[in-house]
Amino acid sequence: MGPMTRAAKKTRAPSTARGLATRERLLAAAQEVFAEGSYHEASVSAICRRAGVALGTFYQYFADKEAIFSELVARTSMALQAELTRALHAEGDLRAQLDRILATFFAFIRHHRASYRIFREVEFINERMHHRFYDGLIALLREFLAEQRRRGQVRALDPEVAALALIGVAYFLTLRWLILGPGEVPESTRHTAVEFLLSGIDTGRPLTPSPQRPTSATSFGEVTSSSPATRGALSRQRLLQAARTCFSRKGFYATSIAEITRRAGVSLGAFYLYFSSKTEILDELVRELNAQLRRNARAAIAGLTDRREIEREGFRAFFHFIRQNREAYRIVREAEFVSPSVARWYFERLAHGYVRGLQEGMRRGEIRPLDAETLAYCLMGIGHFVGLRWVVWSSRPSLPKRVFDHALDLILRGLKGPLPE
Repeated sequence: MGPMTRAAKKTRAPSTARGLATRERLLAAAQEVFAEGSYHEASVSAICRRAGVALGTFYQYFADKEAIFSELVARTSMALQAELTRALHAEGDLRAQLDRILATFFAFIRHHRASYRIFREVEFINERMHHRFYDGLIALLREFLAEQRRRGQVRALDPEVAALALIGVAYFLTLRWLILGPGEVPESTRHTAVEFLLSGIDTGRPLTPSPQRPTSATSFGEVTSSSPATRGALSRQRLLQAARTCFSRKGFYATSIAEITRRAGVSLGAFYLYFSSKTEILDELVRELNAQLRRNARAAIAGLTDRREIEREGFRAFFHFIRQNREAYRIVREAEFVSPSVARWYFERLAHGYVRGLQEGMRRGEIRPLDAETLAYCLMGIGHFVGLRWVVWSSRPSLPKRVFDHALDLILRGLKGPLPE
């Protein structure tokens, strides 16, 4: 969704202490209102009521709702980057610096939870601002990793891929523990993440040859559910497909139930025979996408027995899936704000199966004995951000072979390389 058109209103910078205080009060009120619901649910009137000022006062300082939202996002972005810059310039070896980067990120989110919730929503409000933040963060970490490489602390990995891996690990552990979870990242989780980033998952044991793999008739990204058997089931499926198209293109809040029913070719009343609300149909789409992603992963790794091969082909299938479902992948990300319970289910369902597979690989001595849940979220985070950067955010979505190879090399052997025997 592109930036909204701002109202053509003249604003002024506050010139007195009282004006500065009023502007700050409006910003604090806006942060509370946005954090309680979402950008789309908030209104300028609600912000003014919370701040205790007249509607006209708001427009003296901000052109519209997007203007105050954008300032809150910019403040959060600058504060986080400032904290990370300090962490990156502190003394210490690579292990200490990685630990400090993650600890700084987690502490910032814990202490600025409301601000960070607003910041995460910017992707669906102002894409340019969202990309600007990540471009800055990637550049910051890329420079750090390039310097570590010059010092001989990091292997010859693509620094942008490595930076995205670090962002993915930090983001997904934040998602697990601070956003969808209880509110504190355990110290042991952070240490496991650092161990993984340093040396990867590979034990160095020779690969176990896989038996002859069956040929799957299912192409990745293809919906393989059987045709609905009844007229009612067909109508329900048409509604789901219509909602998927509308949410992917316009977003949840900009889509009306009437638009969904028009696209599906059913009456408005028919919608409520199958779904009680727009949120319920979103939840069902998230569950369908989850099942489709897992089905494609199973097809990709069928017949493989070594966990390292399974990771390689599983990642290949994931990147292919989001390329085939590029717009629909937005639905899952937006669900984090619209329906946190189904977003929590989505990630926990993926992680649950992932953990079992990782534990089996550890039992066989193929991958290092690290905490399997932490490792699952680290790996999902890397796949997510590499996929976003080269597939979802790109105008020409395609994952270069070099990027795939460097990402898998980092996953298997880490930034420094395998541990000595």
